[in-house]
Amino acid sequence: MTDYVDSLTSDAAKTADQARAKVEPKLKAVSGAAQDAYDSLRDVAAEALGETRARVKDIAAQASDEFQHRYGDLEAWVHEKPARAVGIAAGLGIVLGLLLRGRSTKTIYVREPR
Repeated sequence: MTDYVDSLTSDAAKTADQARAKVEPKLKAVSGAAQDAYDSLRDVAAEALGETRARVKDIAAQASDEFQHRYGDLEAWVHEKPARAVGIAAGLGIVLGLLLRGRSTKTIYVREPR
């Protein structure tokens, strides 16, 4: 009986070795292809990230320049017409205060317990 079990074990080991011998080269090839695809994708993503960063920096610089230009224009206008600027600022303050106040004008009185 042990010879039979040993022969089955020996046959199973041979079959497993043969299967491994057939599968290993294919697995290595697939692994290599997957690694190449990963490297390529990583390079493309890094390049896209670099381009995006450069665009964002350019846009931020343009926005900063435009803001400074507009602020300079506004400052010059305020120096030319200070009364009008104060009136507009007061009007905006009142409107903003009314909007932030909310809709409810109810006053709630809390009674003390008797």
